[in-house]
Parts: sequence; structure tokens; C-alpha cells
Amino acid sequence: MRSRRKKKGKFKRWFSALNKTKKIALILAAIMLVTATGASAWFMHIKDAKSLFPGNEWEDDGDLDPDIKDVRDAFNNKTLNILLMGFDRNEERDSRYEVYRPDTIMLTSIDLDTGKTDVLSIPRDTLVPIYNRGNGKDKINSAYTYGWYYGGADPEDYEEKHRLGMKYQLETVSLALKGIPVHYYVTVDMDAVVEIVDIMGGVWYDVEKDIYHKGSGKKLDAGHQLLDGQKFLDYARSRNYTDGDIQRVKNQQNVLLAAFDQFKRADKLIYAPQVYSSVKENVETNLSLEQMLSLAYFASQNISSSSIDTHVLETSFAYGRLVESWTNSYSYLILNQQKRAELIHDIWGIEVSVDPTDSIYPPLPDDEPDEEEDEEEPPLVEDEEPGEGQEPGEGQEPGEGQEPGEGQEPDEGEDPDKDEESGEDEEPDEDEEDEEDDEDEEDEEDEEDEEDDDDGDDGNGKESGTQEKPGADE
Repeated sequence: MRSRRKKKGKFKRWFSALNKTKKIALILAAIMLVTATGASAWFMHIKDAKSLFPGNEWEDDGDLDPDIKDVRDAFNNKTLNILLMGFDRNEERDSRYEVYRPDTIMLTSIDLDTGKTDVLSIPRDTLVPIYNRGNGKDKINSAYTYGWYYGGADPEDYEEKHRLGMKYQLETVSLALKGIPVHYYVTVDMDAVVEIVDIMGGVWYDVEKDIYHKGSGKKLDAGHQLLDGQKFLDYARSRNYTDGDIQRVKNQQNVLLAAFDQFKRADKLIYAPQVYSSVKENVETNLSLEQMLSLAYFASQNISSSSIDTHVLETSFAYGRLVESWTNSYSYLILNQQKRAELIHDIWGIEVSVDPTDSIYPPLPDDEPDEEEDEEEPPLVEDEEPGEGQEPGEGQEPGEGQEPGEGQEPDEGEDPDKDEESGEDEEPDEDEEDEEDDEDEEDEEDEEDEEDDDDGDDGNGKESGTQEKPGADE
């Protein structure tokens, strides 16, 4: 004890004997040493990605199928699943619409031990079970809208409606993959994509063909070029291909891989958190800043474009109706159940059962898809309990070589356009016809004025997947 006091006294006398300049220099050196030690410890924390992500935790709301629970329980703790969604929202559309559907749905799975990464795209028209809708099914990109309208939030509580919309969308993606958990999500809108690519300096890419928009003409020339933010968005959103949305999701994967590779080689990945802070009004995520920094560092050190495998959930085209009473038909993509089970095993190593092939009601006679125009989104299945009663189209294989309406003839003497509920032909009211004609003319004018990409128009002058705000100008 005395020895300690003597040393303390010697240090005080020594420090007191120093001139003012030396004292300041010594204090600054001590502060820098403490700061550097703390920064070093924080950096070591950031480097250990697994320490920043909790293990296999998921919320059991009591309504999950036992098979789904088994898949989630079997999921390992070293794999991280992050859902990337691109919504067709921008500032201009916000003046008219309040609800949007995601055009892009990609689940990125990262092995935190090896850096092995898989990117799985799910086409937006894929028919899947919708979370919390009994056994009801609809397009996967409609889940957010179901949560927004039917999740149980107060009609005026937009924050809660959005929270429930996100929950429905994430849980629906998980259901589409037989219970594979979605740990985190990142959503971007169209403005954010443009800003991010511009901030990062653009992306060099070989555009394989001219990109056109039906209303405004050519948007992008073919050839190797530096894509700025708007050109990047135009390319990623175009679905003017024979395979439509299937080719679009492949293009999105390819251009994102090119961006990742170029940003990594230029040591730009580590700037991801700063980029996020610049565009956070148009980006949403449940990742913390620490987690984003950790993932950016992990990717820069452990992930290369050669270690990333891309996949598209395999589907087949079907045209028809989800509800028998519908008088209009719509396009859907029917899951290949066997291929889905194989893909889940290939990516996550989990065995799942092969479900029966989904089916929909066939189209009404003379109701065929119009390939000249973009199709409007189908209505939500709202008035009847989804999944109850007989499976629609039982015994038929939709979308596999079947021509819409093939093999179905109307009953003899029956008018195909007859009202199904009354069972009687109705003469349309002349005033109603005039109103419908006026509405059609307004819709056509809206289509001509629309400057967005061809997949953003639903054929009625409305962006696909959007819900208009009450009182919005037509």
C-alpha cells in the first residue's frame, strides 16, 4: 500500500514538473490510446458477423402448420436469410396511391461460416398461400395488400397497417418456401434504386437488346455501357420478353451481380451504411447500423460473385380465376412442387414434402389473355373465406400446355355472359353504358400519359399492384 502511494506521489511530482505543452501532449496521447483501444474492440465486434445475428429465433403465433414448424426448428444458426423487395413506388405516385405491391422479391441466403451465398427470386405472379388467410391463395406480391386491408389495424392507423402489411409479406414468402425463415428484410422503391446507383458511380453492363416502353418508346440502347441510376432501373424493370417476368427476374439477378462485383473491386461495399443514410427515406430495413456494417465487411472479405448461386422458383403459366364467380380471368404462375422441394434441399439442406399441384378455375368461354396490353391486377379475395370448400378446378392441371378455356363449352342454350347470380340475361342500362364508355376513354388517356415502365401499367391506366388514395383524381 505504501509502495503504491510512493509511486503515485512520484507520478504527481513528475507530471507537475512538466511544462503546459508537454502536459497537453501527454493527455491527448492518453485519450488517443483509450479511443484506439475502444475502436479496435468495436471493430473486432463488427468483424464477427455471427455475434451480431441471433440464432434460429422465430415467433410462433399458434396457427402455423406442423410441417412449417418442423422446417423452422430444423433450420441451422449459421445461415442468414435476408429478403430484398423492390416496390413500384416513387414520389410522383405517392400523390395518387397509398398501397403498393413488390415487383421484385429476392431471398438472399448467406452462410456465415463459408461465405456461400444463394439468391432466390420468386416471380411476383406466383400463386402461394397467403399468411393468415386460412388456406387462401393468391399472387405472392398481394400479401402486403392483404395485411394492409385485412390485418386488423385501425383504418386510420397507417403505421400499423404498414407493419402488418410487411408481416404478411414476409410470412407469405416463408410459407411459399415451406417455412424457411426470413430473418431480415430490405425494401427499396424506384427513387432509391436510382439514387444508390448514382451515388456508387453507375454500373458497367452489356444490355443484350434495346429496351422499349410501350408509351414513350425506346428507353435504353443495346450494348456495353455505363448504366446510371435511371438506366439501371429501366433495365431491371423491363419485362418486354417472351418469358415476361421470368426473364425479368433473371436480368435483375445478373445486373445486381455485376453491380456487386464492380462495387467490391472498387472497395465500395464498405460504404453501404453511408449510402443507406443518404437514401433512408426510400429504403426500409430491420437491420441495425452495426449489422449493416458487419455484413458489408463480411461481404468484402468473404463473398465473391463466383461464390453466389442464383435461382428462380420454377413455375408454369396458367390463365383463369381464383373464384368461380369472377367474370374476368387473370394470369398466374403455378409452382412446380417437385422442383420447389428439390431447390429447398439444394440451398438449405432441408427435406420437405411435395404438395399437390395448385389449380385455378378455367377462364370463361372466349376469355383469352390479351398479349397486346398489360394485364390489370386481380381483385383481392375478400368476400368469401379463402380455402373453404372444394378446391377450385379440382382434377385439372392448370398452365401446363392447356389453352385457356380448352375443352370447356357453355351449356346448350346458355349465354356465356349471363349473370351467374340471377340466372337471367340483363339488358345493360344506356346510362351505364355511357358511363363505362367515358371511363374507358379516361383510362386510355391515362395510359398514354403514363411514363413509367411497361410492367407498371395494369391496362386500366393504373400502376399494377397499387391502390388509389380515396378521392384521387382519375
